[in-house]
Amino acid sequence: MMGTINRQIIVNKFSTPEEGVSVREQDYKDPKPNELIIRTGYCPINPADLNVIEGKYGKLPELPAVIGNEGSGHIIAVGKECEHFKEGDHVLYMNRQDCWQEFVAATPDQIIKLPDLLPLKLSSMLKVNPATAWLLLNQGIKIESHDWVVQNASNSGVGVAVIQLAKSLGIKTMNFVRRESCKDKLLSLGADAVFTDDESGKIEATELIKNEKINLPLAINAVGGESALRIMSLLSEGGTHITYGAMSKRPLKIPNSFLIFKNLTIRGLWLSHWLKNENKVNIEEVYQNLAQKMLDEKLEQPIDSVYGLEELEEAIKRSMQEGRNGKVLLKFKS
Repeated sequence: MMGTINRQIIVNKFSTPEEGVSVREQDYKDPKPNELIIRTGYCPINPADLNVIEGKYGKLPELPAVIGNEGSGHIIAVGKECEHFKEGDHVLYMNRQDCWQEFVAATPDQIIKLPDLLPLKLSSMLKVNPATAWLLLNQGIKIESHDWVVQNASNSGVGVAVIQLAKSLGIKTMNFVRRESCKDKLLSLGADAVFTDDESGKIEATELIKNEKINLPLAINAVGGESALRIMSLLSEGGTHITYGAMSKRPLKIPNSFLIFKNLTIRGLWLSHWLKNENKVNIEEVYQNLAQKMLDEKLEQPIDSVYGLEELEEAIKRSMQEGRNGKVLLKFKS
């Protein structure tokens, strides 16, 4: 592929998301013996990507750096030492933080094969949100069929995945959202109750719990601040509160009474830690299961819009706007 150009999205200095990224062109390189070359199809813009651009994420790259923590594509070249892979294989990027480029050189341990029938747009969104939702529901917390879980940011990518995965397990979901307009969409996906994320919503939820004698062992927090405390207050005695995000950028100040009298457990969850430490066979099993649910139309990940690399600034701006109807995708494959 002499003369082929690899377009990459890079960060030269930590700045605002709109100003912190640019596109550069590099020469395409053939794979080393232990490498595969994947042509990227699509990559979603995640909050973690925006945090990296700002220099505010938990793990930051040395600059200048190609960024992007999620995406998928097809193998176009196979190094001679790489067994069990062939040109045309559909793969998902794992353990990579540089997915925002047209061609990615990856070793076999950094990718997972996916079903050929799964559309690239859907597979590009498989790594982060569906897997985070699966992890949140599989943390060794005893949740019986017909128990409830409560979450905020329920219209997010993780939130809608939690609703659908919980439903498949017979678990009911109590969901908090900032916008009234989100309610019908979540109910159509299988949410059992949806409330506005404010004090009036909390009062309604408290009444439902009391009237229906609901057992609520798990609260899932992506916001922090007052929203996190609202869902924490709804937990049953001995319940667990898991934080996986902090959209409000406000700290979590926990009342002593929640710890002493309700005996709550407070935890955090970071997908990257699981991907780094879990056995790859188990990781592949989880992703194959989630991919099959997508194929069976039992796991929807809404797409708001798709932008080419020449529209990078507009794509970043759109990804930061409220009122989106799903993920913003970057299109790499022409």
